[in-house]
Amino acid sequence: MAKPKTKRRKKVTVQLLKRVHAGEVTEPYRLMEEIRERDHGHLADAKIGIAWQLGWRADVDGHLRLGQCRKRTDLDRELDGFDFMLLLNKEAWPQLNDSQKRALIDHELCHAQVVIDRDGNPKRNDRDRLLCRIKKHDTEEFRAVVERHGLWTADLEQIARAGINDARRPLLPKDDAESPTAAANEPPDDDAWKTEPLGVLNLDDNVEVYLRAAGYTTLGELSAYMDRKNDFWAKDLDVGGEKKPRSLKTKVEAAYAAFWARRNEAVAAKW
Repeated sequence: MAKPKTKRRKKVTVQLLKRVHAGEVTEPYRLMEEIRERDHGHLADAKIGIAWQLGWRADVDGHLRLGQCRKRTDLDRELDGFDFMLLLNKEAWPQLNDSQKRALIDHELCHAQVVIDRDGNPKRNDRDRLLCRIKKHDTEEFRAVVERHGLWTADLEQIARAGINDARRPLLPKDDAESPTAAANEPPDDDAWKTEPLGVLNLDDNVEVYLRAAGYTTLGELSAYMDRKNDFWAKDLDVGGEKKPRSLKTKVEAAYAAFWARRNEAVAAKW
């Protein structure tokens, strides 16, 4: 008599990560809290959870998802209280070094935004919960992440994908400290770019004129203006009371991203 077939159970692909395990804060939470405190002060009152996502694989174009930030629904918040949930690729995570893990979490936190009122205060609903939203990318990458970590994403996806396919091959140091030459080869951290004139962006003459008329003559001044806004140029650039075309936003964002691409390529070639 044939044995009855054992029904195959559906595989769970998401595992909620506890903040504390064996008396210590788990690594993803520790990194997230450090980065939030340093670079994402607007999320100080937001409740952010972290979960492992299993089974993410490269898509037909070869892109591997390493993480995702999700805004919680009203029902979700009733159940666990989290405003946002960070999903991290569990198979890819061990292949990343400390710097890359920080860049990934920084990237996902950039998606998490709290809605701000006209007075600059966080909006809340009738349950006294923060109003939240997901922010799209500035360009191909968040401006702040490029400034802090360089153009990290394309190479990182390839490395993590290779690591998942061949776990026996050591692709990345588990920690920067394991590489004795890392410190010696690390490019200097300086703010010299902030004094660069707007001319280095290679903008159209009329676009640069608009920016200068608005009082921005250096990259540092332009970057500070961009960071002060909830969304970069949520409204058209206002120069002398006159609204300028929305195409300015696209042109400046593209030129800004191109500047950082050139700068990081130059640094990489030197170091």
